[in-house]
Amino acid sequence: MRELFKIIKDNFILLLGTGLFTYSLFSFKYYYHIGKVSRYLPSVPNHYYYEPTILILLTVGAIFIVIGLIKLRTRKDKI
Repeated sequence: MRELFKIIKDNFILLLGTGLFTYSLFSFKYYYHIGKVSRYLPSVPNHYYYEPTILILLTVGAIFIVIGLIKLRTRKDKI
């Protein structure tokens, strides 16, 4: 029974990391710069950026993915 909970916990960590990473990756912001280029292409955003909280979530998601993969790899090696 404990083994089942450990497997579920390891997979949940991997799932959580993948969800955070994917959400953060596609949460970029953009703005239009009014200048020479924008006069000719007004519908094209000029600058893309990530907010600091999104960068933190991206990093935490990547860390959870690595932890989950390491735990699954070590479990596979034990069997």
